[in-house]
Amino acid sequence: MRARAPIVAALSFLVAFSAAAQQRPIFDPDDFVDPAHHDFPIFISRLVLGGMRSVMDDYRPLHQDAGFLLLTNGIYWSRFEVDFKHIEVRGENANAPADAQVCPCDPPIYFPTPPSREETPNPPLPGSKDTLQFGWYRSRPAGPAEPPMTLRTRISFSRQPIDTAATYLDTGHAAFHLHGHEQSIGVEHDLFFRIDRHDVHGTLMVSRTIRSGTANDRSQNEIIYVSHFQPQALGPVLLRGTLAIGGVTGRGANGVNVINPAFEAFVHNGQTGADFHLIWSPIATRSGAEGWVTHHQILISVERAIFIKLLEQH
Repeated sequence: MRARAPIVAALSFLVAFSAAAQQRPIFDPDDFVDPAHHDFPIFISRLVLGGMRSVMDDYRPLHQDAGFLLLTNGIYWSRFEVDFKHIEVRGENANAPADAQVCPCDPPIYFPTPPSREETPNPPLPGSKDTLQFGWYRSRPAGPAEPPMTLRTRISFSRQPIDTAATYLDTGHAAFHLHGHEQSIGVEHDLFFRIDRHDVHGTLMVSRTIRSGTANDRSQNEIIYVSHFQPQALGPVLLRGTLAIGGVTGRGANGVNVINPAFEAFVHNGQTGADFHLIWSPIATRSGAEGWVTHHQILISVERAIFIKLLEQH
């Protein structure tokens, strides 16, 4: 049986320094906890605060900057995990419903005209989102002289409410309120293999997002592969990189239409237990109407585990 304090310290360190597996959203740091590092179930609550420039949401540009707060609660036992995450994003229009004008006709026609099926859809305005995740860890051999590699498969369910205030086009009088939402389900599956003598570590992500009950109902499917590069230390700074390549439907461009490298500089402060992140993520997306367009997403955030509890059995 291991001592309690060393386990808590090791888990805090592990959460901070594990290679990021989830490519989106950019402000959601990885919460991979290897089952080999804890003997008992463990509960971890974390808080992340920061700001983003040129925000993207599921490869859809928001066309504004935003701040955010992310609260995560996760429980890990044996080779399983369950996470609940609450996100609050605040931009220029964060506290107001989306505005739309509508003609007095049937079916209603909304203005401004939503993007066509050949264009990249607009994401919901900044607001709150809840995510529930279930994960399973597994091991596979890494080499004759190396310890086994721990990989994770995880399924995620997300929901974001979307309110729209519609007014009549001619008079400006209130017409109606729409109370819609956007829901998504996704699976991420870690992969590890070797090419010659080189280790290749990546994550395959498949998801479907559906927006309904709004002035611009849309859906999209995503198939993205994320390659993780070996982290490099530069003094106290850890440098990490990923490259995501894949396809997203619902924008009039088939095949590969997303190329997203991400570069992160990461510092862990031992006195406060806080982790500081600086990420530059240029995202190139392709639509049928616009062709290739690149958006440069930049994030600065601070993350800290605010509560860690070992659920010891007596």
